[in-house]
Amino acid sequence: MNDLDSGVLCGVLVTDGTGCVGGTIVNKDDFKVSVCLIYYVVQVISEIFLHIVDRDDDGDFFIYVHGLIVARILFMRNLMYNGVIGGPDMIYKIRKALFPAVEEDVLRNMDFRSLNNIWYTSLIILIFEALSLIVFIATRKEFDKAAIASIRSVSFCIIACLLGISCSGMMKKIAELPHLPVAIFNGCYYLLFTSWAIQVSIRNHANNEMILTFFAVQIMMVCFVPLNPLIGSILATGLYTVLYLSIYKIDGAESINIFNYGLLLAVTVTGMAVRFHSETVTAKKSVLLERSNEKLEYNYRHDGLTGLRNRRALEEDVHKIIGKPVTAYMIDVNYFKEINDTHGHSVGDRVLQDTAAWIKGTFGDARYYRYGGDEFLILAKGEGIYKEDTGKFKASSQSDIYVFLSIGRAEGEPKDHDELFKLISAADNVLYEVKKRTHSVEY
Repeated sequence: MNDLDSGVLCGVLVTDGTGCVGGTIVNKDDFKVSVCLIYYVVQVISEIFLHIVDRDDDGDFFIYVHGLIVARILFMRNLMYNGVIGGPDMIYKIRKALFPAVEEDVLRNMDFRSLNNIWYTSLIILIFEALSLIVFIATRKEFDKAAIASIRSVSFCIIACLLGISCSGMMKKIAELPHLPVAIFNGCYYLLFTSWAIQVSIRNHANNEMILTFFAVQIMMVCFVPLNPLIGSILATGLYTVLYLSIYKIDGAESINIFNYGLLLAVTVTGMAVRFHSETVTAKKSVLLERSNEKLEYNYRHDGLTGLRNRRALEEDVHKIIGKPVTAYMIDVNYFKEINDTHGHSVGDRVLQDTAAWIKGTFGDARYYRYGGDEFLILAKGEGIYKEDTGKFKASSQSDIYVFLSIGRAEGEPKDHDELFKLISAADNVLYEVKKRTHSVEY
C-alpha cells in the first residue's frame, strides 16, 4: 500500500466524505491535518512494532524509538510551518486539541453526562453478560478448563459492570462534584474494561479466534466515555501495545497486520479526541441554555431595575405568607416625578435603586417587592421592626439630593389570598393618609 492509498484509507475511516467526523462538523483544513497526523502516527507505531519484531537485543531500542519520534515530529513541524498542511498556526491548534480549556460549568455538565452514560452502558452490558452466563451454564454438561475460564471472564465483566453502576450512581448524587474524581473514574473504567478485553482477546487468539472483544470495547469507550485527548491517547497507546506484545509472545503476532493495527489505534485516539471535543460543544450549548433559562426565570419574577421581586412573584409567594402574623408596609417616594423632571430619568432610576437598598438595610429579614412605579411593598414577619411612617436618605447619584419616603403600615394574620391583599390595601390606605401631611422633598 503506497502513501496515497494509506492517506485515503485514513480519510475513509474517520469521515463519511462530507467533512463530518464522529457526528461533528470539522473544517476541511483541519480534516486534512487530521488525516496527515493519523497517517504519520500510524507510520511511527508501525515502524516501532516492526523494530520490536526484527531487532536483536542490542540495547538500542529506546534510542531508536526516541530518534524515530523526534524525526517524525520535526518533519511534521516543517510541513506545518511551510504551509503544506494547516499553516503556521497548526501547532497551536494541536496543542489546543490535546489540552482543551473548558469552563468549570461545562466540565460539570460533561461529567454528569459521562456518569450517566457509564451507568446505562454498564447496566446494559450487565444484563447481556448475566443472561449469557446463565444460558452458558445451563446448556453445559461438563466444565473443562476452557469453560471455567469463560465463566471467570464473564463473572469479572459482571463485577466490573456492578462497580461501574454503583460508583457512577453514587457520584451522580454528589452536588458540586469536582472534575478530578470523575476524570480519574473515567480513566479507571476505561482501564478496567480494556484490561478485561485484552485478557479475553489473548485467550481467543490462542484458540485461533478473532480478537473482536478488544476492538468492540474500544468502540464502546470512544462512543460513551469522554476522556481528555492527551490522557486517552496515552492510555490507548499503552493498552494497544500491551495487547500486541502479549500476542507476539504467543506466535510472533503473525496474524496481525502491523499497519492496520496501528491504523486502528490512530482511529481510536482520533475518535477519543473528536468525542471529547464534540461532548464539550454539546455541554457548552446545554450550559448556555441553562443560563438563559435561569435568567429568563429570574427576570420573570424580579424587577430589572431594582432587583426586587415583582407582583408576579408576590402571587407565587402567597402560600408562604398566609396563616402567619405579618406586617405589610407600603412605601412611596415623595415627589418622584419632580426628581425625574429636574435631574433626568437616569437620576430617577438611581433613586429607585437607592430606595431598594435602603429598604433591604432597614427592614432586615422580610420579603421585598417593587409594587409599581415608585411604590414598594414589604411583608415582614410578626409586628415588624420599623415603626416610623417616614424615611429619609441621601441619594448616591447626586450629593445634594435627599430622598423622603412616606410609609403606610398594617398588621394582620391573613388566612388566604384575599385576606392578604386586603391587608396590603389597608397599608396602602394608611400610606395615602401619610402622604397628605409628609409629601415633600428637599434638594
